[in-house]
Amino acid sequence: MVAIRIVGIVLAAGRSTRMGEVNKLTKVWEGRPLVAHVAEAARSSSLAEVLVVTGHQRETVIEHLNPDDITVHNPDFATGMASSLRAGVQRAAEKGADAALILLGDMPLVTAEHIEAFIAAFRAAGEGNEKAPIVQASCRGKPGNPVLFPGRLFPDLLTLEGDTGARDLIKRHADNRLLLEIGEAAARDFDTPQAFDGESVDEA
Repeated sequence: MVAIRIVGIVLAAGRSTRMGEVNKLTKVWEGRPLVAHVAEAARSSSLAEVLVVTGHQRETVIEHLNPDDITVHNPDFATGMASSLRAGVQRAAEKGADAALILLGDMPLVTAEHIEAFIAAFRAAGEGNEKAPIVQASCRGKPGNPVLFPGRLFPDLLTLEGDTGARDLIKRHADNRLLLEIGEAAARDFDTPQAFDGESVDEA
C-alpha cells in the first residue's frame, strides 16, 4: 500500500486588525510567540510536511519560526483567508500531498497529540478512497478548527474567494464530514489583547 502524504498548512498571513498595531502572531503567550506554538505542534507530529503561509509582515513572522519551517508567501493576503488557503493548498498539491490539515496560526491550544488524532481518524475512515471524509475539530459538538481535507477536494479549495475560508465548502460536504472532539483547542483563538489574558474566548 502506498503511504498517504498528509501535509500541514499553517495559515499565518492575516493582518491581525483586532489586535491593534501588534501582530498577534508574534505576541508572546506562555513563553513563545503565538505562531511558534502552532508551527511546533505541527512539526512535532507525523505530518509528512508542514507549510506556513505568510503574508502580512512576512519577514517579522518568519523571524519567529524555526529556520527549518517551509514558508509559502501569499502576496494577496489582504483579500482574505481564501487566498492563503489557495496558496497553501497549491503548494501542498505540488508536493504530492494526498490530504491537507489546515491549522490557524492564532490557535495555540492545538497540540501535536491533537494532530495525531486527526491523522488517525482520517486513516481509520478510509484515507485513500474516493469518499474520504473531511475531518473537522469540534468543541462540545460545535465545529471549529483545525480541518483536514482529502485531496479530492483540493480543486474546490483552489476556487475559494474572500474571507470566509472553506466554511461553505464544508457545509456542502456535511454528509461526509467527521467531527473530532478536541475541546477548547477547537474554539479558542487569540484575536484581541483580552484573549491573551484569558478574558475572552472566540469560537470558530
